[in-house]
Amino acid sequence: MGLAPFRRAGDPRAVEPLGSPIDPPKESPPDRTERRRWLKRPAMLGALFPLLLLIACSSGKQSTWDPVGPIAEKQLDLFNVLLWVMVAVFVLVEGVLVYALIRYRSRPGQVPSRTHGHLPLEITWTVIPTIIILALGVWSVITLFEIDDVPSTAEDVLEVNVTGHQWWWEFEYPDAGGGKRITTANELRIPVDTWVRLHLASDDVLHSFWVPKLAGKQDVIPTRNNSLPIRADSSQIDTLPATFYGQCAELCGIAHAQMKMRVTVLSQEDYDAWVRNFGPPQPITDRAQVAQSVTFPTNCALCHTISPDDPTFDEGAIQQSRNDSFIAGKNAGTAVIPVPAPNLTDLRTRESLGAGLVDLNVENLRLWLNNPEDVKPGNYMAAHALIYQDGDISLSDDQVEGLIEYLMELQ
Repeated sequence: MGLAPFRRAGDPRAVEPLGSPIDPPKESPPDRTERRRWLKRPAMLGALFPLLLLIACSSGKQSTWDPVGPIAEKQLDLFNVLLWVMVAVFVLVEGVLVYALIRYRSRPGQVPSRTHGHLPLEITWTVIPTIIILALGVWSVITLFEIDDVPSTAEDVLEVNVTGHQWWWEFEYPDAGGGKRITTANELRIPVDTWVRLHLASDDVLHSFWVPKLAGKQDVIPTRNNSLPIRADSSQIDTLPATFYGQCAELCGIAHAQMKMRVTVLSQEDYDAWVRNFGPPQPITDRAQVAQSVTFPTNCALCHTISPDDPTFDEGAIQQSRNDSFIAGKNAGTAVIPVPAPNLTDLRTRESLGAGLVDLNVENLRLWLNNPEDVKPGNYMAAHALIYQDGDISLSDDQVEGLIEYLMELQ
C-alpha cells in the first residue's frame, strides 16, 4: 500500500490492484512505408551481387585472375579450390539452418518434443569437416613447398638481387649472361620460359614485392634475405615483349603508393641483345659531352651511377656506402646528403620514370629534372639534392637539355 499512491475510483490514473487481469497491449499494424523499405533491401543486395562478381573477376594490369606463369597459376588453383569448397560448405550449412528454422518454427497449439543428442549425426558432422580440412591443409602445404623455390630440375636459372628502397626498386644481375654484371632499376627484364630466382632484401624499411600475374607477395625485410621464384611461360603470353605490372604491397612511407615496378618478358634473342648492349650512353652532341664530363659528375653522381664497361664493377658496394652516409647524415640533420638512387646506365631503354609513375619521354624527363617533386611527391631527390635546396644553385635550361641528350642518347 505504501508503494502505490492513493487514487479515487474512476481516476484514469488509478492503478489496478494486484492479481487483476491486465490485457496485453495490442501491437499497432506495421507502417507500410517501413515494410516496403525492409522489402527493398534484399532486392538491392540481389542486384549488387552480380556487380560484385564482375568486379571480382577483373582481368586488369594487376589481376591475380590472369596468371602467365606456373607460380601464379598454382596459387590461383589453390585459391579457387579453397574458395569453392568454402562456398559449398557455407551453402550447405546455411541451407540446413534455414530449413530447420522454417520446418520447426513455433506454431500455435504445438509443443515441440524434447530430444537430447543424436550420436550418428554428431559423428557425421565431425568426421566430414575433419576430412575436408585435413585434405585441404595437406594439399595447401604441398603447394606452398612447390612454389617456395624453382624446381630442382630447372636449368640455367637466372639469379637477380632485388633491393627495396624508399621508394624504388633496384635489380642487380650478378651474371646477366656471358659473365656480364648488370644493375638497373624499376624495370626487371627476364627471358621467356626461363626460371628466375629473386633474392629480396631492403636497405631501409619493410617492403613487399608483388607482380600478381607472375607470383604472389613476398616480404622484403631489412637484415633478412627472402627469395621468390618467377617464370613467364610463352604458352600463356600472346606477343613478346610483354610487360607485367607490380608494386610495393607494404606501407613503407609517404610515397609508398608510388613505388611501382614493371617486369618485361623478352624472347631469348631480345634479352641477349639487351645484355650485350647494356653500357654507358655515348654522348653524340656537344651539350651531351658537357653533361657527361661536367654536369652529371657535379650534380648527379653523388647519388646516381652510370656503370662503366667493366664486369668487375660492383654497384652494390657503392650503394651500401651511400646508404651508410645517408643514415649518418640524416641522424646528424644534414640537408644535402648522398642517397641510394637508381642506376641510370640503361635509362634510354626503359619505359617509365619515377618508379613506374609516368612514361619515359623527353618532356617527362625535363619535368623531372626541373622539379621532381611535381612528378613524384615525397621523393628523396627533391628533398636532398643541392640543386633543389639552394636557390642560388640550379640547373640552367642548357644543362637540363644536355642531360636529356646524354641520358636519352638522342640520335
